[in-house]
Amino acid sequence: MQTSKTRTLIQYLNTTILGIILMFILIAGITTSIFSFKLTSDNVANILKSVNTTEIYTEIFHSENHLFPKSDGKGLSIGNILFQIATNIRLDDTRTLLGRELPALTFFHTEIVVAEEGTSLANLPFESTPSEELMKNPKEVDEEKVEKEEKPSDNKAPVTTPKNKTVLVYNTHNLEAYLPLLKNANENEAVSSDERANVVGLSNKLSSLLQDEGIGVQLDKTNINQKLLDRGWNFFSSYAVSKEVVETAVSENKHINYLIDIHRDSARKKTTSATINGKNYAKLLFIIGNANKGYEKNQEFAKKLHAELQKKYPGISRGVFLKGKEEGNGVYNQNFSDRAILLEVGGIDNTQGELNRSIAAFADVFSKVYWEENDATQQ
Repeated sequence: MQTSKTRTLIQYLNTTILGIILMFILIAGITTSIFSFKLTSDNVANILKSVNTTEIYTEIFHSENHLFPKSDGKGLSIGNILFQIATNIRLDDTRTLLGRELPALTFFHTEIVVAEEGTSLANLPFESTPSEELMKNPKEVDEEKVEKEEKPSDNKAPVTTPKNKTVLVYNTHNLEAYLPLLKNANENEAVSSDERANVVGLSNKLSSLLQDEGIGVQLDKTNINQKLLDRGWNFFSSYAVSKEVVETAVSENKHINYLIDIHRDSARKKTTSATINGKNYAKLLFIIGNANKGYEKNQEFAKKLHAELQKKYPGISRGVFLKGKEEGNGVYNQNFSDRAILLEVGGIDNTQGELNRSIAAFADVFSKVYWEENDATQQ
């Protein structure tokens, strides 16, 4: 009798414990699927992009009729695919399991599309977030260092101003600057509103060089940082502001087909520098947002530019990288054109001379690609 009661009690406890465990699993599943993942066609397509759809259909047919040949795909599991779609977790990638719990891990979700020698998961491109204090009080330029830096030479003859402006150059993170040109700044303070030290200055140079090649350029120097401050928005809303800039530009000028958003990486000198034919350059890299439905065309354009850069300036490009919404914006205004790129020029340690050479190299290659795509006709 006593043994029967004990057994009943144990069964009751086991059932209760199992019920509690199942309840927590159910809550976790609902929370994950509702709050952390949206079951949209874009997300499903992103999950399935690395899967051979023919193998999926073959596997489904085989499961219903074993006379139908089995898929040749190794390790293909319909269950695993459905689980990933439902939870956004890949059983073969712990990053998807821990990414929401360890925010810094999402940095490693960047996909390397094309990698130059030396590019790996250990030195993926990343952008540091300036403090609110730095956004309000950016660093000043060191006048002596700016004056001592070499200036690019320009031996090209003037070119007739193009009738149409077909390229938009702008800066979403317009305060991104370079330490060698700043006064009393450390590696976390490469922020300046002075165009001689930040990425806006690079946009100025690129626009001038492209115009010398006969390409019509619309340079937008909207102070995105100031608009954020005026609206009381934080740094992470930068792309919401630059989207307005791009949207206005393309709606007012139907000829714009190329978009170039210039940034700088936060990596150090070793990663962002190259020596080519005895001269030092700041390395370039391309970021494409895969949250944009038509990202493949932008990706192909970036790959073309990378390939041409490597032909003429071997080692100057770090490669092409894909980023999604889990790492930031994920679109980067690239939905406005299939010739839109985010160009990272060097890192926080690169000098003005290195930056100038790299911008000149990019202008050289971009112009070549541009005229090839436009049949060398005046725009």
